[in-house]
Amino acid sequence: MNGKPSNAREALLAELLGDVQTLLGRLENADQSAKATAAAVTDATAQYRTQVDELVTKLRVETANIVLKTTEHAAQSLVGQQQATLQKAATQAIQQALNEHVLRRTRRDWMIAIGSSALTGSAATLALLGLRAWLFG
Repeated sequence: MNGKPSNAREALLAELLGDVQTLLGRLENADQSAKATAAAVTDATAQYRTQVDELVTKLRVETANIVLKTTEHAAQSLVGQQQATLQKAATQAIQQALNEHVLRRTRRDWMIAIGSSALTGSAATLALLGLRAWLFG
């Protein structure tokens, strides 16, 4: 009876050792597979990071361009508004100055006309009176 159990034990031990060896082989394969997967994930992450960095750089450039265009548009709009305001103010100032100048000139012209008319009328009256006195004595 001692022979049979030892054979069965040996058979079980041999089978157990074979199973352990198979498991160790699978663990080594799993370890290598895990390392390969980790390396692939690291590479993919690096590629992804590069793509994200490129996109971020492009986004920054585009954002800067948009901000620049918006600022330029706002500045041009503001300059246009200022020019329109200044032109309107200048036009009003010129019109007011011209109106005042025309009124002054008109007054002066009327005064000159009145003065010359009075002088001419006085001279004509004196001439007529002198002629009458000379003729009718």
